[in-house]
Parts: sequence; C-alpha cells; structure tokens
Amino acid sequence: MTTMKTDHKNFEALLKAKGISKKAFSAYSGIPYYTVAGWKKSAQVPAYAMVLLRQMPSAKAFVTAGELLSAGLPKAILWNNDPKKQVPADIFIVATLERAYNDFVIEKLTEFFGSEQILTALLKHKERVSDKLIRQVTSHLQHFKAVT
Repeated sequence: MTTMKTDHKNFEALLKAKGISKKAFSAYSGIPYYTVAGWKKSAQVPAYAMVLLRQMPSAKAFVTAGELLSAGLPKAILWNNDPKKQVPADIFIVATLERAYNDFVIEKLTEFFGSEQILTALLKHKERVSDKLIRQVTSHLQHFKAVT
C-alpha cells in the first residue's frame, strides 16, 4: 500500500501561516515529534498530516490579508487588502464571512483557523451578524467535518 505524500514546503508554509510550531502540531496530532521533524529531511509529508494540520485551529490572535492570500483566499473577497496590516482574527473572520459567504470561503477559513475559532468569532459578534449566516456557517462546518 502506497501512502500519499505532499511537498514538505507546503507543510512548513501552513505551519507558519497558522502560527503553529512542529511541537504543537506533534502534541495535537499525536505524531511523535521526531517523526514530524524528520519529514524535513525526506522533503515529503504524509497527506494525512496535511489533513490534520488543516483541521488544527490557528494559534494566531491577529492575522494579515497576506497570510490569508497565501492560504488560498481570493483577494476580491477580503475586506482588508493591506497584506501587512494585522487585524484581530475574530474580526477578520466575521468581516470576511459578511462580505462573501460560500463553501469555498468557509473551507479556506476552516483550513486556516479551524472550525472552533470560526464559531467562536461568530458567537462573539452575534449582534453584528445575522442568525441566518450563523446557521449557514454552522451547517456547512458540520457537513465539512462529516466529510473529512
């Protein structure tokens, strides 16, 4: 049986973008640290590790548009196009969802922030967002979680 692998550079880039150390990823995933560190030498990472990393909540309290662009969100949907301006993550999540809600945006935000951080941001700012948006995002996150 062959294990699917991905380029180690993608793994490193996503770790950096999410503000997560290899030790924190190791603890979250249950994969021994020496295994995670060894992926750099082989230049490849098992595909399942990328899935786990995408599901892992971001450790960042502040984000920039540049980080989200690097994660694959299109520039057109971002309300803040300054690639270096740091914005509280919860504000970034809510403002982005208010501007453009669709499955692709939710999946990219989930990969970057994790579903818990998205739900926490929506609930924290529930006076600012519609109940319909909260229901739609929650429904999508439940479906997304069931699929992955």
